[in-house]
Amino acid sequence: MDNNSVRVAVVEVRDVHGRSYRLGERPHDVMGRSRKWMLWLPWAAMAAISVLQYGYGVAVTALHTNGWSATGAFWVFALWVVFQAGAAAPTAALRHRFALAPSRAMLVGALLCAAGPLTLARTDNVVLAVLGYSVLSGTGAGIVYATCASTVAKWYPEERGIRVGFVTGAFAYGAVPFITLFAAVLAPQNHAAIFTGVGVCIITVVALCGVFFRDPPPGWWPPDLDPKLWAVDKRVNRSLLNNGPAVRQYSPGEAVRTSAFVLMYLILVFAAAASLLAIAYVPSVAISHGFAPGVAASAVGLLAVVSGGGRTVASRISDRFGRRQTLSAALLLEGCAHLGFVYSASIGQPAALVVFAALSGLAGGAFYPLLASLAADYFGERNAVRNFGLVYSAKLFGGVIGVGVPALLVSSHGLMIPFVVAGLLSLGAALMTRLLHRPGHPTVRLPR
Repeated sequence: MDNNSVRVAVVEVRDVHGRSYRLGERPHDVMGRSRKWMLWLPWAAMAAISVLQYGYGVAVTALHTNGWSATGAFWVFALWVVFQAGAAAPTAALRHRFALAPSRAMLVGALLCAAGPLTLARTDNVVLAVLGYSVLSGTGAGIVYATCASTVAKWYPEERGIRVGFVTGAFAYGAVPFITLFAAVLAPQNHAAIFTGVGVCIITVVALCGVFFRDPPPGWWPPDLDPKLWAVDKRVNRSLLNNGPAVRQYSPGEAVRTSAFVLMYLILVFAAAASLLAIAYVPSVAISHGFAPGVAASAVGLLAVVSGGGRTVASRISDRFGRRQTLSAALLLEGCAHLGFVYSASIGQPAALVVFAALSGLAGGAFYPLLASLAADYFGERNAVRNFGLVYSAKLFGGVIGVGVPALLVSSHGLMIPFVVAGLLSLGAALMTRLLHRPGHPTVRLPR
């Protein structure tokens, strides 16, 4: 607890599944304010760093005209994804093992995130861009992403999927003002001033929000909700109707040895590759097929909006119809959206292109909170943050496959092939969800 905490009666209770909960303290007892602060502050920080991922595709034209090759420009982004995803799991592990305060993690993340746009503002050298944007800024974004998601998950253990989905959604639609700015005024002669402003905005918002970040005590549970009822009563916890709890609490080392973890990891590799392909290359495809820059910006902007907003919706749907079923539907939609995007581009239909880009974003954002909730359902809630951090690291391979490899085809205008392949991979990932089962839970097979 921090210095604002006061002594209150604390008890530890266990549910029928053997999970322990710490009851007694209210958020005001721990940090002197409502836990809504730990929802809206992470939301604002996520929105501030969203431009680093979702704004890059629109800005890449200015980077290209500054002397970069298109392939080099997109590989800078591909490596950014590698470091962003690669930093998530270590951040979760460090926070758990060394009780790293979230406020300190956020300050480090703010400084590193800002290094990206500030580097692009000051140099045209690709090597320096890789160091500043890909390595430093990517790592910072991973630290901020993991810290925000884990903080929200700890303060909202009874609504983890919905609340984390809401906060991580800002990581998408928070980029819309920046996308609009880039599309309207970004040019080679003013890119230094604009990128400097973006860097200052990021470090200011993330650092100020991070100052107020606090963790609850380990195992904290809101005192106005009976955890024993929550564990078994389907009238209180509606998600139990279609989402069973984990058989036991798996440590990260135990989780990675299960077939369910391997399947989740592969699904996220394929899904992330398809999602990142759309985020990076929708503007390039639109412009190469003769669409106006406004159409390209509208497509990626709407993609970001529905990608962020759809995360909370997907989490709510999964509570009612089941996480695995909702994940399968999202991946199916993503595959069809990519194939539809290719068709609409080939026949020159701007409205259809924007719609299919939006559908791609809707599905491409949904699978992150769904897999986070599945990790808790399958491996237990005690180590849910660390276990999903390991699953989330699959995004780094998705970045190489979905952004890095297609970069080799940018100059030859051959991006339609990767979109078709990504659509098929998403459809394959949808089929793979049929093989997902909770570890240790017997698979019931009906007699034929």
